[in-house]
Amino acid sequence: MKKSLITKFASALLLVAGSLCIAEELTGYEIARRADSVDEGKTSSYTATMTLTNKKGATRTREIFMRSKDYGNVKKNVIVFTMPKDVSGVAYLSFDYPDGEDGVKPDSDNWLYMPAMKKVRRISGSSKDDDFMGSDFTYSDMGDRGLTKDTFNLLGSETVDGFDCWKVEFIAKDKSEKTQRRILWFRKDNYKTVKGEYYDRQNVLTRELTCSGIKQIDGIWTTEKMFMKNVITAHSTLLEMKDTKYNMSLDDNLFTVNTIERGNLR
Repeated sequence: MKKSLITKFASALLLVAGSLCIAEELTGYEIARRADSVDEGKTSSYTATMTLTNKKGATRTREIFMRSKDYGNVKKNVIVFTMPKDVSGVAYLSFDYPDGEDGVKPDSDNWLYMPAMKKVRRISGSSKDDDFMGSDFTYSDMGDRGLTKDTFNLLGSETVDGFDCWKVEFIAKDKSEKTQRRILWFRKDNYKTVKGEYYDRQNVLTRELTCSGIKQIDGIWTTEKMFMKNVITAHSTLLEMKDTKYNMSLDDNLFTVNTIERGNLR
């Protein structure tokens, strides 16, 4: 029996739709690349509250502010603790470099100023997996990891907090890294991370990340809350950003070792 024109037309539409779906299919690397290139502004600033909670429920609260400036060939970030008194004046300066044309990402340059010691300490590459100021975030978490340090696998799609997300596995190429495997969930509408799992060299889950309060500020998708829990120690850190601003004028002198050492950043 010959197919009707309507049947033929419907079949053609299905073929076209199928072809479009295949064309739109993304790899794990492509999703990670798009997430890495999401607009974060040429400059940015925010203040934040960092709440540390131990397994008994006791909390410690710290106040910080952050400034960031992207120069194209380097992105400079400075984080300063303002409260409480025991950490006031502690400053962290980092220079993140983009992936190189040779497929290798240069290690970031990092400095930590401790007022009690009255000196700046350079953070070496071997310390990148250490906890950042006693929190559940690491020095590596605070910077831009880039795309050359991992291999990527798309594990599928899942709904997280009502949003359709890609689930992507990151496997570290450097087998000496403390965190060997990460699984991140990216929203399909804006490529923002909403959830993460971190595994050690024995493939044991060590930390869990939850991101919320994702909204547009000045046209830029912004995450206002990041909650990291260490599932081994039951210690957790909640980072709540506020007063976020983008593309304002920032003096280059903010991003120098001499400036953080003077302790007068505001």
